[in-house]
Amino acid sequence: MSDWGELTAELDAWHREGQCAHLWWRDDDATRVTPALLRLLDLSARHGIPVALAVIPRDAEGELARHIESRPLASVLQHGWSHENHAPAEDRQEEFGVHRPLPDMLGELAEGWRRIARFPRAVPVMVAPWNRMDPHLLPHLPAAGLSAVSTLGPRDRPEPVPGVRRINVHVDLIDWQGTRGFLGLDRVLEQVIGHLQARRRRASDAGEPTGLMSHHGFHDEGCWSFLDDFMARTLAHPAVRWLSAREALAS
Repeated sequence: MSDWGELTAELDAWHREGQCAHLWWRDDDATRVTPALLRLLDLSARHGIPVALAVIPRDAEGELARHIESRPLASVLQHGWSHENHAPAEDRQEEFGVHRPLPDMLGELAEGWRRIARFPRAVPVMVAPWNRMDPHLLPHLPAAGLSAVSTLGPRDRPEPVPGVRRINVHVDLIDWQGTRGFLGLDRVLEQVIGHLQARRRRASDAGEPTGLMSHHGFHDEGCWSFLDDFMARTLAHPAVRWLSAREALAS
């Protein structure tokens, strides 16, 4: 079972080896200004940590763009098109998979980026709904205006196809298969420490920032408390630096 002491020990190891543990933060499913989103943005501002909002283009409201204008630490990524499942009932949920014609998907992605590009600090990253997207779509992303993709798990390489970068997340706060609330301190820290150790030991891409994924609309008090504590503790450690989405994209 992982605890805060184990996280500190891992970060201490980074510091002893003269390495910097880069982190970045992606929050999914934004469409409008809600109390939960305001709480998230206030948390970002209080700690001075950048947050990348994965916004669903079809349903994004103008008020959201106007509010983000006043939040300099918030950037915006494209979260699919409508976050609707098109996979057969027996398959895992997926919006952009082999089940649909390629022109239809590219049309949606292009229109999605046209809408997202209007947001302040928009970054052309396709955040795949449910963190799933068929790899055959990757070479076509630049035609839709997108130059990067973000899913879940350690990346194989920084550039999976020419002209497309990958910046993944690795830490999921939510117990989707159980309570649909906070997964628990030990299990979340296990994800954090596991990816940091793999990077430090060169068992995975050492240059890939460790990505924290949150879903403000699903947070219970356990999630909020963890985020507050995690950010305070990591900011206080000399081995840690939090990156914006654009900085993560360059890693």
